[in-house]
Amino acid sequence: MIRKRIICCFCFLLLIPMPAFGDSIQTIKETAPGRWFAEIQTEEGNKVTVDAPVHIPNAETVSVLRVSDNCKVSELVGDETFLIGKADVRRREEIYDPNRFSEIGYTPEDLIVFLQGILNANDISDIDLIPYRAEALGSMCYVKSGRVFNRKYSFPCSVADTTKPWKHDTTKGYHITATQTISGIPVFALGYFSRNYLGFYSYLYYIDQDHYSVFLHTVSMDTVLSPDEQLLSFDALLEILTKRIRDGKLQKILEINLGYLPKNIKNGDQNDASSWLLIPVWQIRGYDTYLDPVLDGTLSVLSEEDRIQYDPDMICSIYINAITGEIEPTVSF
Repeated sequence: MIRKRIICCFCFLLLIPMPAFGDSIQTIKETAPGRWFAEIQTEEGNKVTVDAPVHIPNAETVSVLRVSDNCKVSELVGDETFLIGKADVRRREEIYDPNRFSEIGYTPEDLIVFLQGILNANDISDIDLIPYRAEALGSMCYVKSGRVFNRKYSFPCSVADTTKPWKHDTTKGYHITATQTISGIPVFALGYFSRNYLGFYSYLYYIDQDHYSVFLHTVSMDTVLSPDEQLLSFDALLEILTKRIRDGKLQKILEINLGYLPKNIKNGDQNDASSWLLIPVWQIRGYDTYLDPVLDGTLSVLSEEDRIQYDPDMICSIYINAITGEIEPTVSF
């Protein structure tokens, strides 16, 4: 059994081509800027301006890990229709711009503490959650006719009519998506449109302690496959990004983040639904033509610019393997 486990771990490592040389995360923290400023001209003569923060976790080392599922936790307290509305009758305004979040009485960070308490009550410990996406839930309203659209088509739908509050409702809340940090490194949550439905994350719709809906999907460390990876230098990453910009592929960068990408582990021809391989990647939030199949197929009430800016579906990112410099495939279309 031990021999089989060692062989299995070795095979996982073979899936990750190693560069001839690299930098430690400590070196990257010392050499990478806090923001990347650049003006780059594409081959077609367009100019792309980059002004994006660079986030590097405060970790001593970066490993390649295998993680396994904890039990999933799902709870509904109160009437779900009070949380989000009821069909074409009433619904809450969904606010994605943090500058428009009004005073609610608590913050997404407060709700992370709430989620940690639910984990503890279910005997799931040593899990560090962080907010990943947040949208404010405005007061309940009657609905009016609206539309959802992608790049080609639009369809009628019901949206909140903020001029007509539902029975003078003034309650507000949040819908937050949370993910884990493992050894101080964030795990990037991937949305429903990612290849093989990669990833794990948790969500919470919350108005008050009598009205919330929660789903918690967390994992725990199983095996350290490689304890201290040497990573692509930050200069090498910028060369990769610059080339994609010049080639007309990468057209907007909002953030550059170092973290873990979850990849399904195959058991024969099938995905192992309870285990993931975590590999270090650079998440480039923004717009790259690689994402076109997703944006072509996603319906939203938001404009394309706002879909990319606020990314509620967690799809507007590309992921550069921090060891090999290759793009990790995530698009499923």
